[in-house]
Amino acid sequence: MLKIVYKGKELDKINNEALKASKCLHKFFPEKDLNVRVFVYETRSAFDKRFGEKTEDWIVGRIGMDYKSTHILSPLAFKNESCHDSKEFLNVLEHELTHLYSDNLANGKILPKWLDEGLAQYIANQCKYIKNFKNTETNFCKKLGTLNGWNKRINYTAYPTAALFVNFLIKNYSFNKIKELITSLNKVYYYPSFKKIFFKVYGKDLSEIENLFIKSIDK
Repeated sequence: MLKIVYKGKELDKINNEALKASKCLHKFFPEKDLNVRVFVYETRSAFDKRFGEKTEDWIVGRIGMDYKSTHILSPLAFKNESCHDSKEFLNVLEHELTHLYSDNLANGKILPKWLDEGLAQYIANQCKYIKNFKNTETNFCKKLGTLNGWNKRINYTAYPTAALFVNFLIKNYSFNKIKELITSLNKVYYYPSFKKIFFKVYGKDLSEIENLFIKSIDK
């Protein structure tokens, strides 16, 4: 259940988008119905004040530190104060909510960064914004598993690689396998251990599936 925290002019529109987002998340996580507060900000300055830092124009949403809330710019602020179109408000809201649902499913276990971000993009249907992407590094799951490795590639290959690889996994092995992988994770992320978990869930070596993915997007 979503509770919108907002008093601006676009409240009816935001409530409608929130209802769509709630239905979307329920479709993928029917066993979960989280109580989430959605804080909506009319200006970037208000958003920045909440987090105590100046944010870049591509940042329009974040989850709360309590993992029970999400914070997002209003559709109008999307248009006036970001590089996003206001039509992307629903996609971003679904993206941020997916982080909360994934974390709840993991139950305290740590998702590798590519899985966390890739799944959020998949559920929010943001793969449609990726065009003609072919620049994929080998062994990318290891490189994109940690925050440090992710941040080194955040402006280049990180988001499209994660989104398309998760899409590849779901298309070829099912969404339930992704959920099984998440629930099988360890409390602490360690790549060699993750590879073993991946093999147990998918019955294939992670490097083998990475190579199959690279071949598929090179076609």
